[in-house]
Amino acid sequence: MSRYGDALTERRELRGYETASDLAKKSKEVAEQLRDPQMSAFSQQTLSRLEGDKTGELIANARPRIQRMLSYLLGWSAEEFEMNVGVGIPAVPHFSNTSPLSASSPPTPDIPEGLLEAGERFASIDPLIAHPKVQAMLARQGNFGGRGPETAREWWSYFESVRRYIEVDE
Repeated sequence: MSRYGDALTERRELRGYETASDLAKKSKEVAEQLRDPQMSAFSQQTLSRLEGDKTGELIANARPRIQRMLSYLLGWSAEEFEMNVGVGIPAVPHFSNTSPLSASSPPTPDIPEGLLEAGERFASIDPLIAHPKVQAMLARQGNFGGRGPETAREWWSYFESVRRYIEVDE
């Protein structure tokens, strides 16, 4: 069983983040979304150092806010992190031991009013726009350079532009 940095790398890859950069970007998104002072985004360089840790010292000495964010994104409670990585960390906020989905899924974003309206108005043309998973996915695409869809018509246009890439498992 891998420990320390190797355990972090294995879990990151298992969770679908191919590179340290991918998970670092996700940490920034989640930090902006949650706005929790107990959790902090981390850089690709920080994560690479932690993943290279062979003794547990770097992970143990990382800021608690980074430890919590990393554990959250890897889908581990503080206890699971310690069991798998070998380093104890503070409790992880927003992590529910009663709901496995909360640990394995990214946080559900707030669905903008315009997108909800688009779901109602355009479901007769393509019912997929009203599907909760699709709306969450569309809302999660938050990096529009400061300006994204706002009105129902704009959300419909955005949906049409990415529709061919959307698949939903029921």
